[in-house]
This record gives sequence, structure tokens and C-alpha cells, in this order.
Amino acid sequence: MTAEFPHAFSPFSLGALTLRNRLVALPAGTSMATDGVPTHGDQEHFERLAAGGVGLIVGGATVVHPSTTLRSHKLVEAYIDEVVPALTEKAAVVHRHGAKIIGQLVHLGREFIGGESDSPPSAPSALKTVRDAYPPHEMTVEEIRDIVDGWGVSAANLARAGYDGAEIHAAHGYLPAQFMSQLTNRRTDDYGGSFAGRMRFLDEVVATMRAAMPDGMVLGVRLSGEEEIPGGMGIEDCVRIARHLTASGSIDYFSITHGTRGKYVKDATHPDAVAVDSAARVRAETGIPVLVGQRIRDAATADHIVKSGKADLVGMARALLADPELPNKSAEGRLGEIRGCLGINQDCRAFDPHLHCAVNAEIGRGRHSGVGVRAATAKEIFVIGGGPAGLEAARVAAGRGHTVTVFEASGELGGAVGVAARSPHRASLIDIVDYLAGEMRRLRVEVNLGAEIGQDDLAELVDAADHVVVATGSRPGPGPVVGTDPRRGPTVVTVDDVLLGRIPGTPGRAVVYDESDGFWPGYSAAEALVGRGWDTRIVTPLTALASRVPAESVAPLLGRLGSGGARFHVATGLELRESVAGSPAGSDHDDGKYDDDEVGRLVPVFGGEVTPLDADLVVWHRPRTAVDGLARALGRRDDVTVIGDALAPRRISHAIAEGYRFGAEI
Repeated sequence: MTAEFPHAFSPFSLGALTLRNRLVALPAGTSMATDGVPTHGDQEHFERLAAGGVGLIVGGATVVHPSTTLRSHKLVEAYIDEVVPALTEKAAVVHRHGAKIIGQLVHLGREFIGGESDSPPSAPSALKTVRDAYPPHEMTVEEIRDIVDGWGVSAANLARAGYDGAEIHAAHGYLPAQFMSQLTNRRTDDYGGSFAGRMRFLDEVVATMRAAMPDGMVLGVRLSGEEEIPGGMGIEDCVRIARHLTASGSIDYFSITHGTRGKYVKDATHPDAVAVDSAARVRAETGIPVLVGQRIRDAATADHIVKSGKADLVGMARALLADPELPNKSAEGRLGEIRGCLGINQDCRAFDPHLHCAVNAEIGRGRHSGVGVRAATAKEIFVIGGGPAGLEAARVAAGRGHTVTVFEASGELGGAVGVAARSPHRASLIDIVDYLAGEMRRLRVEVNLGAEIGQDDLAELVDAADHVVVATGSRPGPGPVVGTDPRRGPTVVTVDDVLLGRIPGTPGRAVVYDESDGFWPGYSAAEALVGRGWDTRIVTPLTALASRVPAESVAPLLGRLGSGGARFHVATGLELRESVAGSPAGSDHDDGKYDDDEVGRLVPVFGGEVTPLDADLVVWHRPRTAVDGLARALGRRDDVTVIGDALAPRRISHAIAEGYRFGAEI
């Protein structure tokens, strides 16, 4: 127990288990499995979580039956005998670090996550989900009983492996929830109709698992307090289900969450701790211990939840990916050293090919052998650029004993991330900059702001350093050149101009043209304009809106834009009249195709009616371009490394990974 967070770090008895604290690593499958068996990389991930100080780990993405496996077999398959040795090793390493481990068992039913299956989707009724292309197969009674047996076999395998418990995933619209919900269960046999009929499947799963589990092994059930879909189950349904399960005497705890597939991983646009009130209802109505998670990012929030009596255990998933040592650092008062989760759902939800994290390069890659190990020879390292790539390189290198100096041309750290953090609902992006800035102070890295390095400075810089890191970042891609006469057309600006407040005039008509990205920048600019009162249209030649924005963020984003009056044009190009070197109307570039009062056109990519452009402002978003003048001037040298956007403009995760790798290997 710590003085600062005494409730979060107090021990807790969960069934026959004694947990060292109330912090839980929530289910977050790594997809690091081969033929359904977890790999050594998966085990390393669980070891980091246990060593980081949580009291309990709930391992996710563990399927119970062949009918719910993926073609890639990258989900752990708990029903096969071959899985037991790997699970035994995982349980042993978790126990070695003082934590307990529970395996979450799931059948996806009509849902598929992370890939295709060679089995058809199966469900209580042949009702298609909007998230998948095909209607499911309506399960026969024989198939239902076979799947129930799979839960028993899987629970027995967890017990053989030395797991401390098992959790039934009955939330997020997966198979048990499909049976329980009147929206998805239209059966007229014993597994449908009345509440008792709709509960029969889960009741049989609970009984079968209990029969397969030894005394003292904990059994929990995860439920959605709110499914957050039209016609879906809400908190009253959840409470009724929880009461029913409590009456069986077989359940040791409930894990409460919100949402269904595609909605349950809340991004930074959602408030923190969204499921806490639902958890409090279940706890009050059942008297059973309750675990709550979902967008809980720090020990202070966890401490308050436990203190207020709304839950007994508090779970985190993405926050422990960003920093598995969050519990230990919190208990030791090292709050400034915690690397916070940004809530952007990029790498942690892509599973390409398995779990990664935008701000923690070790997730999915493992800890580099050089990190934390003092370098054989301490070097003088100069880092040019104070964005995420340069700062991460400085952090890791300084942690290994090198002397590091950072030069940043502007008056603040952050680079392109600092600009992006000015987007509506994306202020959390600055958290990674704040963390790295704090690490510069802790590690005594000298940071020089307003210190632009020109090509004339390079020779002196290289002579003074053992190694130079060029992390000069990127700038907005240039939009078309249009003339200077305001009567000839709209003002053309970049996304950065919008986010930094550098747009002229009063709100009017705006067009945001996303030329080829499909990611956040153009849409963030549009949302900023809508918020300032602009009549905004979003135009893209791509055939889908926000196609590269993470799946859980697209619907909330487009919903906010639509409710603000934004209009959308897909598969549509944009031409501006003076778009070739400022060529005037009537020139060779104009070709007389515009009417006298036309300043531009919206042109359907695949044919159709051309529409005259009606706008006072055009935000033309092209891919960012590398600020690589210094890199080119230095050329290829053994004592120079180019990283991040200066090498090629990409995502935060690429910048962090390249900075991390440099620091570990120099």
C-alpha cells in the first residue's frame, strides 16, 4: 500500500485468491500465436505486465472452439492440448513476479475480429451484423452443446496450466451476449424466447466450466453495462443478468464494460472511466466483487473508484501498453516518469501483424538488449530536432550514459505532433511530448530551443560531436499556387494554417480537400472549421471517408462533423482555376474551360456532373514533405543518422520506433 494511492494499492481477496493490489491488466490479446499456441513474444509481454506491478492479469483473445478460430490461427486456442505447455510457462512467469492470472475465454459467434475464418459465422439466429459481410449460420441444438463442451475443455486446460481463474466473455456482442439479447436471439426453442431461455446458453457454459475447474479457481463473467447500439441491451438488462448469475452461486466476480465490437475501445474523444456508474449498479445489486475498466489511465482515477465504493478492482489495457510499469511507478511516486496512453487506437488496434503501441516501441517488438545497459563508450551526441523521433532517441541514448544535446529550431518541443495536438478532441497527443520533455530534464539532456541549425553550422557541429542525429521533421505538402487577387478565387491554406489559427477573414464557405491521405489531418482541420462557424465541405478523390482513421474513431468523427453541418463528397477531385504557377484566366493553362465567374470545380473521379466551386477558403491537404536539407547536405556518413519524418513523413509510432532503435544501438 502506498500513502498516495492507498485504496488502489491495498490487497484484495477475490475468491480464494489474494491480490497484492486492485490494479488489473485487462484482456488485450497480443495475436502473437502460432497455430493457436502463444509464442515466446506473447509470454514476454505478460511478464512485462506482471513485473510492472499489477495485482492481476486477465489474458484475452482465447477462443474455445474450432468454429471461432481465425484462418491465421493468431488467437490462442484454449481447447487444444498443444496450448497447455505454453500457458503453463506463461502462468509460471506471471506468478514469479507476484501477480495472478485469469484466462478470458470467448466465442465470437457472428462476429469476426482481426481476420477471416474458414468456419462460417455462427449465432443463435441468422441475423447479420452490420460489421460483417455475411449472415451467420443459425446454430442447431447439437452445435450449441458441442460449443458449450468447448468451454469446459478450455477451462480444464487453463486449470492444467496453473491459471488462477477463468473469465467468460459475455460482453461486446459476442456469442453469449447474442443469446441473451432479444435483438439477436429470435429462437423459439429452449435457447430463446423468455429470459430464462435466452440465459440457458450462458447458464450451461457456467455449469460446464465449474465442473471442469478445481476448487479455489476463480470464475468471472464480463458483461456490457450498455451495448450502445439501437435495440441493444442496457444497464437494466445487465443488472438482471448479473442477479441471475449471482443466484447460481458459481460466480466470483463481474467485469463491467460498455459497447459492442467496434465501439468498446474508446478513443480520446470519449470521457474517462465511462463504465464506472454501470459497475457501481452491478456491485450494489449483486454484492459480488466488480472489476471495471475502459479508458482508465492512471492510479489516481483507480484510487478514487475504489475509495468511492463503485468497484473493487480497476482495470487498464492501453495504459499498460503505453507503460507496463505504471503500477510500480505510481506506487513509488514516480508519476512524471509514466508514459501515458494517447487514446488514438492506431497501432494497438491494427494488429499488423500483432499488438503494437504508438508510444512504446517495445510492445510487439520486445525490449532491445541495449536499452538500460550502459554503453561501452560514452559518446557526445547532438540531436537536431525536438519532435518525438529526436526526443525518443535522446531519451534512450541518455539512459545508456551518452551525453546528449538537443537543438530545436522553434520555441517549443513537439514538431508536427505539437500541431496535431491542437486538433479538436486530440489534445492528448501532446502527452507524449510532455513525457519526453520530462525525461529530458530527468536524464539531464541539454535542450536548446530557438536553436536553428543551418548548413553553415554543420561542419562545426559534426566536428564537436561523436554522432549527429537528424530529426528535423516535416512540413505541410505545398498546395497549388493560385494568384494573389482575392477576386480570382478562394484563399488556399494548409491544415497547419487552420490548426494554428493562421486563416484570414471571418467564417464563410470552406472546402477541405483531402488529396490522398484518408487520415486525421484533413478531417481535424474540417472539425476545427466547423467549430469556428464555417460552412464546411469535405472533398476527396478517395472512395471512402477517413479510410485510414482507426475503425473505432471513424463513426464518432463523422458523426461530429455531420452534426456540425459538414457535407461530404467522395470520389471527387478539385480543380482551381489558377492552379498552375498562378496562371491567369485566359492563359494557355486556362484553356477557356471555365466560365468568367468560376474559380474552380468539383470533378467526379469516375464521371458525372462537374460542379462549380463555391468557397471562400480551400484547405488543400497533401502529404507532408520531409525537412531533409541538413540530411542531404551531410550525406551518407557513419556518424550521422536520419530518423523520423526527416527520413520519410509517417506516424508517431514510426518516429518513436526509429528514435528508440537508434538510442538502443548507438
